[in-house]
Amino acid sequence: MPLVSIVLPTYNRAHLLKKSIETCLSQTLDDIELIVVNDCSTDNTKEIVEAYAAKDARVRLITNEKNLKIPGSLNKGFESAKGKYFTWTSDDNLYAQNALEVLSQALETNPEADLVYANYNEIDENDKITGQGIMNDINKSFMLWKGCGSCFLYKAIIHQSNRGYDPTLFLIEDYDFFLRASLKYKFIYLNRIDLYSHRIHSNSLTSLQGHAVFELQKILIERKQHLLLSHFSKYDKMLFYRKYAVYYAVLKTDVPRMSLHLNELWRINKGNYITTFLFIITRKFISIFVIGIGLFLNLIKNIFTGK
Repeated sequence: MPLVSIVLPTYNRAHLLKKSIETCLSQTLDDIELIVVNDCSTDNTKEIVEAYAAKDARVRLITNEKNLKIPGSLNKGFESAKGKYFTWTSDDNLYAQNALEVLSQALETNPEADLVYANYNEIDENDKITGQGIMNDINKSFMLWKGCGSCFLYKAIIHQSNRGYDPTLFLIEDYDFFLRASLKYKFIYLNRIDLYSHRIHSNSLTSLQGHAVFELQKILIERKQHLLLSHFSKYDKMLFYRKYAVYYAVLKTDVPRMSLHLNELWRINKGNYITTFLFIITRKFISIFVIGIGLFLNLIKNIFTGK
């Protein structure tokens, strides 16, 4: 039985896949298995993985009969995983050599913990560092927590208890998985960025679907608020109502929902209510002013051009 099972779902990324596989197989912790799930790729992905499997018994290939996208491919991969700990990585991202050793040691030395996660570096197509992904400590504040990101390791029991990843939540399947797990299991946070590199490029989901992910996360949190609020500190409740009041006022112009969250904020912290109220008024005024200037300039242009 390997200590760590890594699932790597992939679709038509043969040009990046080799590098991702290499960073899994070159870990200082060699007690691993790597399960690559080929999600109906039409390039030479299958041949690449088969070549690695022929050389390294730790590599296994699963080929989907139909395209299952990331959540379905993850579930397919973890169905056959045998490790004590589970993790998954993307076909365009990279592990540092000691990543799994550091993560597994964190769980081995903290038996009360069920999941460990860390920050990561952001890189471009040429592996150049362009930024950082800072996830924040969920134990200090859920509302400031940004999920477990790309660098994590968790006990196999979490996957079984969660019944895997929700296939209906493509794009936020990982955020949903970790959110559900956080209600039942103990997380620990490593405030370091050197264990993982998350690639941001023109064809990455982060680039193509970033706004959709933001919207879906908001909807997911609100749907589960009845469960989350019972776990929240007073500070997190304040952040929750403030965030959603601003969201519905500024981005959605949904007055009933804005009012609902403002009323709850008033009940918790009147000072914060006033600050939020003034912020919303200012943002709306600025928006109206900018639109007004644009309309005025457009009118002047039409008058002088005679069109």
